Amino acid sequence: MKIIIDTNDFISAIIGKNHRQKLAFVLNQPDIEVFASEDLLREIRDVGYREKFRKYVSIEDVDIFIEVLQKRLTLVKTTSLVFDSPDPDDNYLLALAIDSNADYLITGDKKHLLSLNPYQGVPIIRLDELLTILQKR
Repeated sequence: MKIIIDTNDFISAIIGKNHRQKLAFVLNQPDIEVFASEDLLREIRDVGYREKFRKYVSIEDVDIFIEVLQKRLTLVKTTSLVFDSPDPDDNYLLALAIDSNADYLITGDKKHLLSLNPYQGVPIIRLDELLTILQKR
């Protein structure tokens, strides 16, 4: 299975134990390939470095989290140009889903990404939906 995970799920995992356990379960599945781009890693870092998250996690912990992620993720250089998201900052995720031929784009973004489900044949679902799919197989 090929998936893309949005920044919001990575940040939720950094700051919350419950979400971290859910994401760890997904990342520990050997048959799941998780794709990312430099843009996604940069966004995780930029968001994780925001001052409002200091009460949950240090900058050093964000860096360690990203280092660990980089060992698990498959980096893709996107070539598709996408302009369909209501939030232009999310277009790179849609391009990543297309260029990696993803089976799912995982996000908690109800307003922008989930409203596009499916996008060019790629289902856009929440992390809990993916967990349900994984438990049924």
